[in-house]
Amino acid sequence: MMYIKQAIAILGITSMIAGIPAIVYAQAPPTRGTQISYQQYYNQGVQKLEQGNFSGAIEDFNQAVQLNPQLYQGLCLRGMAKYQLGDLQAAKVDFEQALKINPNYADAYNSRGIVSAEMGDTQGAIADFNKTLEINPQFVDAYYNRGLLNHKQGNHKLAMADFNQALKINPKLADAYGNRGIVQYTLGNKRGAVTDLQKAATLFREQGNSEGYQQTQFLIQKVQE
Repeated sequence: MMYIKQAIAILGITSMIAGIPAIVYAQAPPTRGTQISYQQYYNQGVQKLEQGNFSGAIEDFNQAVQLNPQLYQGLCLRGMAKYQLGDLQAAKVDFEQALKINPNYADAYNSRGIVSAEMGDTQGAIADFNKTLEINPQFVDAYYNRGLLNHKQGNHKLAMADFNQALKINPKLADAYGNRGIVQYTLGNKRGAVTDLQKAATLFREQGNSEGYQQTQFLIQKVQE
């Protein structure tokens, strides 16, 4: 799972892979010797992805996918690594390849939506987030990302609804409080904006995100001027 790099969205790639199992059994497992091999490459790729070694992760996922072409999780994670290196088109190709293998893979729709948004295809991105939520109504990142795009498009009430839903699922999502606060301010609810931004700042501080905390404090000052 991942978030669009927009507004005060600062959460990184680790949130994208938190729910992915370390060992994956594909739809049609190869022979045991090969299976161990592709799983090892996959696990190494996940570890490097978490460490921020995106080039190394891509190399491992290349090996994993070569050994097991049906490993859609590996394709999706390789796309995420390419996204982090700024190769949006190559990332999108990986997400689409993963979806050809598993058309119900919510992570790939959410990830493709993010890439589409950053490439300027807002409608395509929203369609992908809608599909993500159709598959998994509890997919918090899709609500959050769709909220950002709705706000960007001026659909502030829809953005509020998305952030509300994201926070209902994950009350600790500091970015959602922060961006909901921005929407509240846009809608003229200054008091609500300050309340949300203060909550975001508290959560950022508790979670050790000094950058998010400082940025939110700056926004609070601006709103209160």
